[in-house]
Amino acid sequence: MDDEEFAPAGPTEDVSLPKATIGKMLEDMLPDSRLTNDVRDLFVDCCTEFINLISSEANDISGKDNKKTIGPEHVLKALETLQFQGYLNEVRASHEQHKAEVKEGPKKNLKRARTNSGLTPEEAIAAQKALFASARASCYTGPPGAGPSESTGS
Repeated sequence: MDDEEFAPAGPTEDVSLPKATIGKMLEDMLPDSRLTNDVRDLFVDCCTEFINLISSEANDISGKDNKKTIGPEHVLKALETLQFQGYLNEVRASHEQHKAEVKEGPKKNLKRARTNSGLTPEEAIAAQKALFASARASCYTGPPGAGPSESTGS
């Protein structure tokens, strides 16, 4: 298949990964190293190209399976086809972890958030807005301790 078959009709979009995210990963992996911006940009380009390569192969595989959506099995098969077997175990483990987190779902996370604060999300937002308004008001009324409700101690 030609790349031109899947090319967008309009101008091509420059798609890349967030530089800050890649930079953070590099810092975590190489804590004692200093990298120039050119090296960081090169890593971003390499990571973007790697993802494009895997997703393109996974797209071809899903097309051969008469599927319009790329699934995890297509990504795993793409890794095998492109001879990236070294990543398979880690990708499978990551996928299992993702499935477990999805299974837990946002309902449990929401319930956990409520029990931690004792507030519903709406109440928490209202309380947060009140705190912001209070902070804003104290910034515009003068120095701390100047208000009537606060006592100044020496």
